[in-house]
Amino acid sequence: MKHFELTAPSELEARVERLERQLNRERKARLEAEAIAEKGLRDLYESQQWLLLLQRITEGANESDDVRASVRLALREVCSQMGWDFGNAFLVDPVTGDAVPCDAWFAEQPDKLFAFLEASRQMRFPVGIGLPGRVLRDGVPHWIPDVRTDEGFLRRNIARDCGIISGCAFPILIKDEVVALLEFFSARTVVATDTLVGTMTQVGTQLGRVIERERSRQALLHDALHDSLTGLPNRVLLAERCDLATARLPQDKRGVAILVIDLDGFKTINDRYGHHTGDALIKEVAARLLSVVQTFQSECEAARSVWYGTVSRTGGDEFVVLLDGLADEDQISELSHRVHRTLEKPFFHEGQAILVAASIGVAQSSVDHDDINQLLRDADLAMYEAKSEGKGRTVEFSKGLGDAIRSRRQLELELREAIRDCQFELNYQPILDMQSQLEVKGYEALVRWNHPARGLLGPSEFIEVAEETGLIAFLGNWVLHEACDAIARLHAMGDAQARRFVSINVAPMQFLQRNFAAQVRRTLMSSGVDPRSLRLEVTEGVAIIDPVRTAEILAEVREWGVQTSLDDFGTGYSSLSYLQKLPFDSIKIDKSFVSALSEKRSQDIIKAILDLARSMNLSVVAEGIENDEQGQLLAGMGCQFAQGYLYGRPMPEAEAFVL
Repeated sequence: MKHFELTAPSELEARVERLERQLNRERKARLEAEAIAEKGLRDLYESQQWLLLLQRITEGANESDDVRASVRLALREVCSQMGWDFGNAFLVDPVTGDAVPCDAWFAEQPDKLFAFLEASRQMRFPVGIGLPGRVLRDGVPHWIPDVRTDEGFLRRNIARDCGIISGCAFPILIKDEVVALLEFFSARTVVATDTLVGTMTQVGTQLGRVIERERSRQALLHDALHDSLTGLPNRVLLAERCDLATARLPQDKRGVAILVIDLDGFKTINDRYGHHTGDALIKEVAARLLSVVQTFQSECEAARSVWYGTVSRTGGDEFVVLLDGLADEDQISELSHRVHRTLEKPFFHEGQAILVAASIGVAQSSVDHDDINQLLRDADLAMYEAKSEGKGRTVEFSKGLGDAIRSRRQLELELREAIRDCQFELNYQPILDMQSQLEVKGYEALVRWNHPARGLLGPSEFIEVAEETGLIAFLGNWVLHEACDAIARLHAMGDAQARRFVSINVAPMQFLQRNFAAQVRRTLMSSGVDPRSLRLEVTEGVAIIDPVRTAEILAEVREWGVQTSLDDFGTGYSSLSYLQKLPFDSIKIDKSFVSALSEKRSQDIIKAILDLARSMNLSVVAEGIENDEQGQLLAGMGCQFAQGYLYGRPMPEAEAFVL
């Protein structure tokens, strides 16, 4: 029989201790595992909550273009998530750089925080001042563990009274620019965690995108309503403000005025100095006009005469000023005067002074205006009238002016149709040799318009409008072709008539065309006439515009045998100087001297002209001779050629050429 051995007490106790230690280790490991699992679940839950918070804010930001609505949503969600008592937002003033409250805030119990809430909604913070100012300065989040003891926290006394203990603020960024910020406050200590900072950074990014979209929208809206060069309102915004102004007019419809300002000679500045300088000049003009209007408006407000002015750029060198709410019409003339005066100051380009003037047209609202477009048209018409009168003038629209301008516009339309339909004909006034038994030596071709309703019109009825509109170039080309064809018919009548010439008047715009000489040559060749039978009459105005170009054209056509004549001699200030510099074959004594031949002064002038012409080997034609006394006096002075009603009125070709 095997003997059973009992274990010693000490060994048993040791085994029990080992088992207890093992159980403790297993229990501890289990507890640690449970703690880790619990922490993991808790962290997962918190992460899910932060993600859900960020998702709600992101969805709200993506669905809204309203910055304040998106910010209010973010403030509410963050405060609810964190259990914070108050959230507030600031936008950054683009001019001053200050943090400015934007009336976007959230408080679960606003009544308890009323004083602190009101202070936060009204205070603005410069860079570096207060909690918002620190975020502006550094561009990173800032925390205040205890606002009651922080001397840099400007609202600490109010915060203490309201039970607020700590606060924090986070920037809203567009790239590296702080454009807004959020601040939060709590009655318990706010602890910064990586998750909180990371989440708020993402919140700031989403809100920054909303602000960036709003900026882009505002920029597009601004560009759509403002001139890109000057920043002034454009036609679209001007039209909106005009509509608002006219909608407020009283029953008599008085109180609105339009000034159309167009720079004189701006094209010349562009051509001479380049478009870069032209753009700089336009920007400077815009700044001066805006300053003049704003200064005068402020002066009138101080005198208790309140009106509103809008300065707009509506074209290349055209500006329009809208005056809304005028009570004193004298203010319009005063403002126009100030505009002229500010433009009198020279503009400087690379040290060189550039002078510019403006033509101003003014129109005031009245019961005669059905809408603002009519008022704008009237101001525009007045501006063109001012421009036609010379530089630096102001013309106010009136009914008489409107009738005259509209009549001229109608005449322009009819003149275009006349050129298209060839409604013109040439009459010929004979030019006689007073020293050779009044033999007909040539003719002056004078254009007439066979108007379908008004009958035969002389040049005084339409030439001025043709010159103003540029139609004179087309009409002048027709006269050149028709006159050369008439010369060919004249020469075909026989040898005696072949020696006669035809003289045509050439307008400055036609004469200074680049291809004018070539046109004359082609016309002579196509008609087959002798160039010596054509005489071109130009006025001193041609030489004034471009004396070098004038000399070149005259020299070129004279090489072919075409004769040239200086018309209206003696009426210009520089006739003698141009006569010396430019190649002419003859001169025409203006009829104003002939009509005054009974006066000794006029006789002395004509004698001097004749002596000058003989010394320069120039022939002389005296025009406007209407009676025998004038003819005999001129013949006695030695004038060779005569033209006037005494010898023959302008006649159709068939009558004139048989003389």
